Amino acid sequence: MRGLNKLHVGLALSILLFLALGCWLVKPKLPDQPPYLSFSADIDGTKAWKELLSTKQKAVKEWRLSWKNLPNGEKMLLVATQPFGVTKADREQLLDWVRKGNDVVLFDRNPEGWEPWGTVLTGEIGTGSTEKRMRDNTKDSTEESTEESTKESTKDSTKDSTKDSTEESSKESASVSMIEVSPDYTRAEGLLTGRVDTPYRIKPGGNGRVLFEDEHGVLASRIEEGSGSITVVLTPNWMQNGTIDQESHFELIWPLFAKSWDAVWVDETHHGFGTKPGLLAVYPAWLVLASVQLGLALLLWLWLRGKRFGPVYTPRAWTVRRGDEGVHAVAAWYERLGYQHEALAHQQLFLRQLLHQRWGLSPSASALQAAEAARGRMSEAQAAQLARLLEEPPASGGSAGPRAAKQRGVSSGAFVQRTREMGEMIAYLEKE
Repeated sequence: MRGLNKLHVGLALSILLFLALGCWLVKPKLPDQPPYLSFSADIDGTKAWKELLSTKQKAVKEWRLSWKNLPNGEKMLLVATQPFGVTKADREQLLDWVRKGNDVVLFDRNPEGWEPWGTVLTGEIGTGSTEKRMRDNTKDSTEESTEESTKESTKDSTKDSTKDSTEESSKESASVSMIEVSPDYTRAEGLLTGRVDTPYRIKPGGNGRVLFEDEHGVLASRIEEGSGSITVVLTPNWMQNGTIDQESHFELIWPLFAKSWDAVWVDETHHGFGTKPGLLAVYPAWLVLASVQLGLALLLWLWLRGKRFGPVYTPRAWTVRRGDEGVHAVAAWYERLGYQHEALAHQQLFLRQLLHQRWGLSPSASALQAAEAARGRMSEAQAAQLARLLEEPPASGGSAGPRAAKQRGVSSGAFVQRTREMGEMIAYLEKE
């Protein structure tokens, strides 16, 4: 028993040691997902905002199809956070959807191509120094690469250094700004601040209503389009999990979603997670659901009815009832032993039972009584044949002997003829 316990303890320790070494040597890493994803819990995702919005709205779902496939109807909202790859056709289709009575909230540092808005590049909030640093870094890296490599490698190194310097400078330029909001936008009291990491501002004037701005220009504006509205916000970084609770970011963006919509769609198509509609996308969801339910009900009904899809095989016993091997074997024994009279007696007994079942005629009725009952149901010839079959079989005029005695006066020809007539009569009565 002690040896068994030591074995168990050793096995358990070995398993624990194996798991510990595995976790230490192979540390699982979370996938590095792109920023602004509504299902990402990274610091640059927007899952925190989406989860909170789900508790306030009726339905909050991801949208992974093209904007031309946006659902028909009204009182819906589409939220697009820093989308990329938006084409002119996408913008036109989205504007048509908004005119039907829907709303759009667009978070974009530089919303290019949107006709109702225009952006200007400010030279403040560290933007001028940022551009200068970018030009200096690009120039230095270009000169170094030119001395050591070809023209193509020079372009590649210039591009890489420009990208790195852009990221570093954008982080440095995200300074805290004083935010001024319109009186009817939010009820938040006190001083509102936010980290603005974009050098762009919305052009003043036009039909847009200013929601909030800083000392350098407008950061959020809303314009009415048909029965709906489009809101553009230049600070998508305020939506991220790592920054939404900093400064006054939450107080500034949450009033954008104070309205109640029938459905809120979060765009993931322009984050690289778009899907193409399937074959059933052209049909409404209620029709597809009803068709599936009807199909399942039909399958269950067919199963209940026992319907078979395939060839129907007729049981062999239905087609060879009188040609069955057992019947042939018994007939061979009767013929070998000369029991023709007994065989005819069995056939006559079966015929009387059949007359009793079909007509209610007593099994002990005479041949004349059977003929009288048959005249109302069959022809005179058939009635006479029935009476003859119920009588005793005719005697044979052959010589007396052991085999003739066994046959008891029934010749082979008479036996075959009488058996054929008996079979025809039985078949006729069974079909009645």
